[in-house]
Amino acid sequence: MSNARVNFFLLVVFGLTLPVSVVVSTNLARRSFEKVRLRDQTITVKGFAERPITSDLAKWGTAISARKPELTAAYADLEKGRARLLEYLAGHGFKKEDVWAAPVSIMQQFVRDKDGRMTNTIEFYAVRQYFTITTKDVSLVAKVASGSADLIREGIELEGESPSYLYTKLDEAKLEMIAEAVANARARAESLVKGSGSRLGPLRSASQGVFQITPAHSTDVSGSGVNDTSSVDKVIKAVVTQEYALE
Repeated sequence: MSNARVNFFLLVVFGLTLPVSVVVSTNLARRSFEKVRLRDQTITVKGFAERPITSDLAKWGTAISARKPELTAAYADLEKGRARLLEYLAGHGFKKEDVWAAPVSIMQQFVRDKDGRMTNTIEFYAVRQYFTITTKDVSLVAKVASGSADLIREGIELEGESPSYLYTKLDEAKLEMIAEAVANARARAESLVKGSGSRLGPLRSASQGVFQITPAHSTDVSGSGVNDTSSVDKVIKAVVTQEYALE
């Protein structure tokens, strides 16, 4: 066979096999691309956990004040008010160890002249002492706080705050709720992937959101978290975000 015929024969064979090789290489490339693309696919889900809690510790802050032209007289009035407050608390079942007393603060108020300038003459002394009442008898605090108005009617200069209600097992509850939220996120991811032809792969990333501790039935949320201390009955909410690979 001449060289011309050989070359012509090879050219024909190449022309016939070229489309097939292009199709095969295209399919291989497509399959490779699909594998790569599938390998990069992920799914992101949020997991939630919610639990009702009841406060097991209460705090109530209040202060006794007195003011008189003489310091000794002002302090005497303060002592009378303090004794009456402690008597009032004891009458409701509070013990001495339930009451914390801050040091007495003293302020001098000076007389101003007709032009409003401060003089060296003392107009009166103002003395003040702050108290914190702490108890596990949560229901009693609200009653004592609201009833303290009777002391004001007796002439005692009393400043009462709203009670604060706390939950002492919060750290333990948070750990348990994170685990619940993680399990919830996994279940959500599996539910979304089910029937899609893919399956859930390994966890790529996970992050914890802030806790929301709100009054019962409240829908309040905050990016920095909510920590309600005004309610006895609360709800603690946890959220986590997880990203899974798809296979």
